[in-house]
Amino acid sequence: MADGRSIVVFHPTSYRDSRPIGERFRDGDVVLCDLSWLEPDEAHRLVDFVAGLVFGLGGNIDKVTAHVLVLAPPGVTVLDDAEHLTGSFYNQS
Repeated sequence: MADGRSIVVFHPTSYRDSRPIGERFRDGDVVLCDLSWLEPDEAHRLVDFVAGLVFGLGGNIDKVTAHVLVLAPPGVTVLDDAEHLTGSFYNQS
C-alpha cells in the first residue's frame, strides 16, 4: 500500500495470540483473523478483545465469513465486489 500499511493474516490458536493482532492493528495494518482454529470460548474472548481494540482506535470490523474477520484501521474502507460482507460488525441488530 502506498502509505506503508500492510495486510496481515492471523490464524490464532489461542487467546494468547491476541497481543500480536493488537500490535499490528495499532500500527495501522489491516488485519484478517481466521478464528476457525479456536475453541468457541477462546474465539469469543478474542472477538471481545478485538472489538474493544477497534472501537478504542476508531476502526471497523467486518465479518467476511462465519470465522473470518477483517479489522480495518481508521482511514481504510473495506469493499467487497460481490457484496458478501455483512457490513459493520457493530451494526448487527
